[in-house]
Amino acid sequence: MIITGIIILLLVLLFIGTPVAIALGAAGMAGLYLLLGQSSLIIAPKVLLDTLNDFIILAVPLFILMGTILAKGGVGEKLYDFFDVFLRHIPGGVGIATLLTCAVLSAMCGTSVAVAAMVGSFALPNLQKLGYNLPLSLGIVTGGGALGILIPPSVPMILYSAVTGESTGKLFMAGVIPGIVALGLFCVYTVLAFRRSSSSQATKEKATWKERWKGFRGGLWAASVPVVIMVFLYTGLATPTEIAAIGCAWAFIVGLFIYRTIKLRDIIPILREGISSSAMIMFIICGAILFGNAVTQMGLPGMISDLFAGGGVPVWSFIVITMLSLLVMGCFLEGASIMLISLPIFYPALLAYDYNLIVYAVLMVINLECAMLTPPVGLNLYAIDGIAKSLRLPSTLATVVQGSWPFLVIYLITMILVAIFPSLALWLPMQMK
Repeated sequence: MIITGIIILLLVLLFIGTPVAIALGAAGMAGLYLLLGQSSLIIAPKVLLDTLNDFIILAVPLFILMGTILAKGGVGEKLYDFFDVFLRHIPGGVGIATLLTCAVLSAMCGTSVAVAAMVGSFALPNLQKLGYNLPLSLGIVTGGGALGILIPPSVPMILYSAVTGESTGKLFMAGVIPGIVALGLFCVYTVLAFRRSSSSQATKEKATWKERWKGFRGGLWAASVPVVIMVFLYTGLATPTEIAAIGCAWAFIVGLFIYRTIKLRDIIPILREGISSSAMIMFIICGAILFGNAVTQMGLPGMISDLFAGGGVPVWSFIVITMLSLLVMGCFLEGASIMLISLPIFYPALLAYDYNLIVYAVLMVINLECAMLTPPVGLNLYAIDGIAKSLRLPSTLATVVQGSWPFLVIYLITMILVAIFPSLALWLPMQMK
């Protein structure tokens, strides 16, 4: 009864417009109070402190800060120009350049909304000039931006590691091949969709080798940031938190001394913006931790484990049911909240089934990418709609949804492929030292 009550309370708070962090925290505290009485007022702060006082969690604000530095330093534009000069003469090539830019930026930021907003600001006008219809243009940026939480580094993977104790480095590397698969399918769809449009002949002239060399030179230093991150990750020379700190320092160096797009006077505003974004994410994490702890204290994880693993339900049925439940949650909650609420509940059943936790992590993160594209709370949808309107494009939320649903289907296809062929997620982690 208490579990049902706090879930109803959470839904009511969300429907009346309460911020997600406050809704989660209030429902969680209500559950703990009903269960433990006044002692919950002591237990709740201790739970938050123990969870957040974790070295790996420190990587979350650092990766968010790195994304802020890269955005202010114009790194996205440099990467976009690099891909554009090599692909712009191909029908659909500028769309592919946009997707590749999203993928490379995803290997720096760790958050989907930051990647989508960054790329949308400079890619949308170019896509419109070259005959891409508005829904397709918006869909490319929205779907490509969602790669930010699958291709390492990934904030949800950090949270998954904090809850399960799995190696963060292996979780990061597990997302690389599925991310490439999704990217490849995105590129194929973009070319086909562009060719079907009435203005599909609108392409740029082929770039000269001088222009290509200039674009390559400009994009080389931008591409060095994810290379540094991937090398440290794969070789295990540093922990993910240390890599995040190194990435922040290197991003500052590239912006300050190489591109010179960041001035010394910009450092404090950049740090302030990074702290503000991090505080928002950490606030949501705190609310989700309280709610997740409340349902855990009530014994819901044990009930789920007994119902499925103890009841002889096949493991594939458990995977399908949990993935469907995550898709439904994605219509109402933000990705970090979904993971911190659901993972502690599903974790005992995963152990009982002896299901590979790294494979499940990839399935879960792809599911969270779908959450970025599903209304009414799809964050990427709102971010891109806002960017498009700021560029004076005739965008509506319905237009963004129209352009994004094929990319949502591709994410679901990728998730099915990983479930059927787990080696897509496991091969790279198995090669790590």
